[in-house]
Amino acid sequence: MQYLTLRFLVCLGLICLSHLSVSQIVLMGENPPFSNVNDGDFNAVRGYWRQAKQSPFWTTRVIEGEQLMGIHYGTLFSSNSVGVAESGQLNNNPKYQKMRVGDIWQWQFGADLEYVSEGTMTVSLVFGEHERILSDKVELVGSDKNVEHFSGIYTLTDEDVAAGFPFVRVTFYSGQDIKVYLHYVNICVTAPTYAGPESLMTATALEGISLRWSDALAATESRFYVYRNSGRKSKYQRIATVKGRQYLDHDIVSGRTYDYLVTRQMGEQESGASPLAQSRKIDDVSPNPPLGLTAEAFDTEVKLRWDRSSEADVDFYTIERRAQSENDWECITDHVLQNQYEDLRPPKGQKLSYVVYAHDYSGNKSRGSEPVLTQVKAVEGASFIDLIRPMSIHTELREDLWGGDEVLPRDPDNGIEHPDWSYWGGHPIKDQDGKYHMLVVRWPEDGLKGHWEWPNSTVVHSVSHEPEGPYVPTKGVAYAYKEGLGHNADVIRLNDGSYLLYALIDWEPTLFTSESMSGPWKREGVMQIDYDTAYWDDDRGYQVERNLSGVQLEDGSMLFVTKFGRMIKSTEGLLGPYKVLTDVIQKNESIPERYRHSNYEDPVMWRDEVQFHLLINAFLDKRAIYLRSPDGIRWTFDPGLAYDPEVTRYVDGTDTHWYKLERPHVIQDSYGRATHLSLAALDVPKADDLSNDLHNSKNLIIPLRTHCRLDLISPNVLDAKKIKVLIRDESSFEAMEYVDIASLRFGASSEVNYGRGAKALKYEKVKEGLLVTFDGMRHGLTVEDFTAKLIGKSNSGELILGFIRLPSSR
Repeated sequence: MQYLTLRFLVCLGLICLSHLSVSQIVLMGENPPFSNVNDGDFNAVRGYWRQAKQSPFWTTRVIEGEQLMGIHYGTLFSSNSVGVAESGQLNNNPKYQKMRVGDIWQWQFGADLEYVSEGTMTVSLVFGEHERILSDKVELVGSDKNVEHFSGIYTLTDEDVAAGFPFVRVTFYSGQDIKVYLHYVNICVTAPTYAGPESLMTATALEGISLRWSDALAATESRFYVYRNSGRKSKYQRIATVKGRQYLDHDIVSGRTYDYLVTRQMGEQESGASPLAQSRKIDDVSPNPPLGLTAEAFDTEVKLRWDRSSEADVDFYTIERRAQSENDWECITDHVLQNQYEDLRPPKGQKLSYVVYAHDYSGNKSRGSEPVLTQVKAVEGASFIDLIRPMSIHTELREDLWGGDEVLPRDPDNGIEHPDWSYWGGHPIKDQDGKYHMLVVRWPEDGLKGHWEWPNSTVVHSVSHEPEGPYVPTKGVAYAYKEGLGHNADVIRLNDGSYLLYALIDWEPTLFTSESMSGPWKREGVMQIDYDTAYWDDDRGYQVERNLSGVQLEDGSMLFVTKFGRMIKSTEGLLGPYKVLTDVIQKNESIPERYRHSNYEDPVMWRDEVQFHLLINAFLDKRAIYLRSPDGIRWTFDPGLAYDPEVTRYVDGTDTHWYKLERPHVIQDSYGRATHLSLAALDVPKADDLSNDLHNSKNLIIPLRTHCRLDLISPNVLDAKKIKVLIRDESSFEAMEYVDIASLRFGASSEVNYGRGAKALKYEKVKEGLLVTFDGMRHGLTVEDFTAKLIGKSNSGELILGFIRLPSSR
């Protein structure tokens, strides 16, 4: 039998294989204008990609393999060598309770293969003991995200009828543990007596959409049912019952697309449906501007609300913002479906204007709403994102690189990238040779699974003369163990100057040590982590083994932050056992509600001479937050974002817009201060980064404003009437010449972050730098504060900030 790869719409109400208006009795699958029959589209149970839900009408069993098999996202899948799915018996349509020899059954199914491999499937009808193969081991194309469609006919035999109604059997064959997907199955019986109208035409009219149909089987007294589907996954609704062969649908929304079907009343039964007709009426009338726009300012966010439009044809809204320092309006979001929006990264320290526009389904845009004026409470320097500076350009910004338009042009010499490799998540460290060394993971860009080849990544050593790159691999892999296999590698500088390397190898948290970033790396073993699932009421034991970042404490013990932000500690050596000290980051009540309930992973922790720092990435929201701690265990949220995909800007003003930035690390100077932010960057969703395509990932390096080094000269800050703070000179920073004294504010973060705090009373140049005396009455510090914060500006308007550890918190 020759299989047709075009998906003909063969079931009730759709065009059949012969292009004639011959109706079908549906035994499984598509049945418009009615619901899908017997879960032929696998939507009776929904589940996300890590699950394998089971349909109420299908059973699955694994013949060869150990992988899950079931339903997710409306597809039935298997990644086993052999897996079988079987439907229930196709005997539950009251219109077809008796099979006859010669009955023609039309069949159709859609299938796909996750990646290029040897995966395939066979679809059969099973009558009693007899299996009738409809399509045997069909050819599937992987990595193209296109469903292959197969269809044909089967004629019932004497043996089939004697055996009774069949069930559908689908046999999945997977090579290399690749998912084989079954998207739908349609089984219909040709039944001319149920044929509906043979044609349906639509046209736009002044009053709406006009429908006309023809029906050779209709009698004079026949009535017709008109059905409409308004899209966006809605169901067909019966909108009219008419005697004639025409209907005017005046209850429409201009610009929206409608699908129509017509059936005929046949005594107590209903015929099959006409062919589908689609229509859309557009206009050139702009919607009214949104009314009632209000703005509520928070610490670093602005919540906008406006009245929902009373016009039915409004599709979405766009929002523009203009800062006081800007001449032009900036579109900050372009497809808001609700009548509210929260701006999470407005400029700080200046008045902000917002305007909202309505857009209708016909493509018309309204005039702007009345603008609103507001200002966030925090000042520049309150958030980690305020430290991010533009990236330098090594030679030139280039267009002839992989990636979509959003990430071009760019500097390929920033960080590390190569068209043949996918790089992900490196931690650069300046070693004793004065060079910057980064252990970064990578996998071949043309690997079988595209981005999802990462479980087979290897750890490589790379070197750069400058912190921003370019980083050049020095050899194939960083260590010989398992031929360099490892993921999410992170390096910790130990107290004695040597290095500890964490890598996830075969899903085990494995540690290596070396005297140098260049290696050789000695495998120490697998970490032992005591995690009590009952105590923490969380059975996700893997979370304490993955995405680890750590520091060695002054007493030699090891402290790590884990995937979801738990802290684990060992006082008995590098390998542990480690005790779990804290709950997941979402339980930290210092984090505001709008940030707390994100899906967090990819933490990075570091320590400087003042305190501990933590960045953790909210991967679904594509943003990160920043927290500080006196001991690496008790963490306090700092206002606003740490970074998002919009932070990559070059010194010439060119912006790139990466789809996602993950796996943060920082470059530290000799005092432990973060000088650069290292991020894994991907230009498309991970599932869209396929093998051997134009999309890829890299590791990029972004410069940061470095904290000033501060010394507290006054011993009793809480009781002092005046507080003396030394701003230390550095090789490239002469405080007396650089600092705008009048701009300085000193005190508790809860004060200084909002433009309050103690002001400078006097200052003097000393040998070590600039000695500033602050008013001791307005600092806002309490016994709960473990640091004091300084925020100010340089004489040229650049941000200055720093922290001092308070004596009472040591």
